[in-house]
Amino acid sequence: MEPIRQKLLFVLGKGGVGRTTCAMALATAFAQKGERVLVVQWALQDALSPRYGLPSVGHTEREVMKNISTMNFNVDEAMREYFVDHLGMRLLHSIVIENKHVQRLIHAAPGVQELFFLGRLLWLVELAQEARGWSYNRVIVDTPATGHGVSLFTIAPTIASFGMTGPLAHECERVARLLADATKVGTVFVTLPEELPVEETLESLPKLQRELGRPPLLMAINKSISRHSQGDAQSLASESWYLAFSQSLGSDAAREGARLLLGDLLKRNAFERQLASACAQQGIPVAVLSDVALTHPELTEKEVPAFLANELREIELRDAGVAKA
Repeated sequence: MEPIRQKLLFVLGKGGVGRTTCAMALATAFAQKGERVLVVQWALQDALSPRYGLPSVGHTEREVMKNISTMNFNVDEAMREYFVDHLGMRLLHSIVIENKHVQRLIHAAPGVQELFFLGRLLWLVELAQEARGWSYNRVIVDTPATGHGVSLFTIAPTIASFGMTGPLAHECERVARLLADATKVGTVFVTLPEELPVEETLESLPKLQRELGRPPLLMAINKSISRHSQGDAQSLASESWYLAFSQSLGSDAAREGARLLLGDLLKRNAFERQLASACAQQGIPVAVLSDVALTHPELTEKEVPAFLANELREIELRDAGVAKA
C-alpha cells in the first residue's frame, strides 16, 4: 500500500458497507500525521457531527475533532455562493435562481446538483485558501452510494463536451480538468466480504476505470474475518478457538448454530479472496479492516474510526517495510 498523496479523495461504496466510518478512518489517519482534513458529506442529514456529541452541521465547515472538520453539502447554498459570491450576480440570483419554478427545475434536472457539488469541491481544493484563507491538506468526500458516486465523474466531462459557452461551461471545464488529474484526485472503494457488496464492487470497478480513466487507489475490505483467523479460510474449521467454542456448548442445537456460523465465516472468506484476487489482477492495493463489532464490541461509534485508522497506518508501515527489504 503506497502512501496516498492525492488531495481530493472520493470514498465510494454500496450503502451499508461502512463508507462513512472508513472515510472518517482515512481522515483520522491523515490527521494523526498532522494534516488538516475536511470530510465532505452529501446526505439528507449530517452523519458525523452527532457521533462526536455535536449538533448536525450544514453547508459551513466545522471542526469535529483536532485537525478534522466536516460539512454537509447544500445545493441552494452552493448556488448562492457561485452566483453571488463568485460571479457577483446577486440580482440574477434573487430574481431568477430563487424563483420557485426555477428551483423546481434545478432540483429535478439530472446533473445540475452534481455539477454544483463538484464545483464546491474544486473551490475547496484550489480556491478556498485564496478566497477565504481556508487551507486543507486533504478533502475527503463521503459520496452517495456506489452508483450515484461513480456517476459524479461523468457529469462535468459530458457537459463540457457539448461545446457550450458562459460561466457554467467554464466551470465544467475546470471541474473536468481537476477530475482528470491523477496527481490531485483519487478514489477509495469500501466493501464488505459479502455476496451483494462484492458483486456490486466488481461491477463498478470497470465503470470507474472507464469514467475516471484509472482504478481506485485502495480497496478497503471492511468487517473482515480474515484478520482474526490464524490461517486461510479452510483452516477455520480446525482452529483451536472454534473447536473449544463448539465443544463448550451444551446441546446439539447450540453446536448446530456454531456450525452454521462457521459456514457463514467460510463464505465471507471466500468472497474476500475473490475480491482480493480481482484487485491483484488490476494492481489495486487492498486494506483488510477488522470486524470491530466482533472483536472490540466495547468501542463506541466515535472510537471506531481511530481504531481503523491505526490499522490503515499499520498496513502502510508494513508494506513500506516489505518494499525496503
